Amino acid sequence: MSILTLLHRIQRGLSIVELVHASHPRWPLPSHPSPFTAPTLHISVLDSSFNPPTLAHLALARTFPPPLTDAPTSAPRDFDARLLLLSVRNADKQLKPGDATYEQRIEMMVLLAHDLARPHAAGAHLPDPDPHGSNVAVAIIDEPTFVGKSAILRDFLSRRISELLGLADVASASPSVVPPEPKLTFLMGTDTVVRLFAPRYYADEEAMVAALRHFLSPDGDDSRIICARRTSHGVSKVEDERVEVEMLEFARKIVPFERLSFVDIGKQECTYSSSEVRKLRTKADGAWRNMVTASIAGYIISRNLYSIS
Repeated sequence: MSILTLLHRIQRGLSIVELVHASHPRWPLPSHPSPFTAPTLHISVLDSSFNPPTLAHLALARTFPPPLTDAPTSAPRDFDARLLLLSVRNADKQLKPGDATYEQRIEMMVLLAHDLARPHAAGAHLPDPDPHGSNVAVAIIDEPTFVGKSAILRDFLSRRISELLGLADVASASPSVVPPEPKLTFLMGTDTVVRLFAPRYYADEEAMVAALRHFLSPDGDDSRIICARRTSHGVSKVEDERVEVEMLEFARKIVPFERLSFVDIGKQECTYSSSEVRKLRTKADGAWRNMVTASIAGYIISRNLYSIS
């Protein structure tokens, strides 16, 4: 199906999540057909508005899993698969005049997925791609909250994995064959983490704690969060560090496990933002090209996005 058709399915309530692009038909399993024997499939989820995708998105998408100090086994060296996700019903952000349409954002996300598999993106000072860099997909979802997305994605991925392994028919499936369980790690910026832990996005504070406990607890979704440290205009380093400490302490109060970690994504990348790209583009300041990959810069120019002309 075309991107527009899949988008209409979501918007008309015919589906709640749709896979728009995958680097190969077996995603999120490895592309080769050999049996996947690990009990867990570790998948990173970069959920953003992608308006447009920047080198900060690319750097965060290439993040490795943090050490699991509270787990009996060591953390995987890398994620088994990666997912770029766009919510078409964001709790905070509605389309504004001059914004890229959802279809255009999805097309740029697919370009970003291809960039993930390349050794070096133009203008980016990033490490070489990991072995699983090409095991990436793009999806859209009709759910504004991370807690809701986690539950929906786990169900969607569990069914997809079973189908790929030929285990969709539970009655005929061999009891000795158990599909790997998807474990999700959500990648986000500091501003998003602050919203995740803000009571105003829930019915009340008690509801927030209950939802987050299920989201993060091993007895629930067992999801994790990796937060990129960002350099924000007008915000001091001391203030950023204070917010980081407060978020870590709050997360530990929710569940006594290491479920939230902060990472550096690069001295330049941490300063880039989609809003700054749009602002510079509107001013006809060519510096915005340094904040995106060459493929996305070409797309923005060809579609005349974020331009006042």
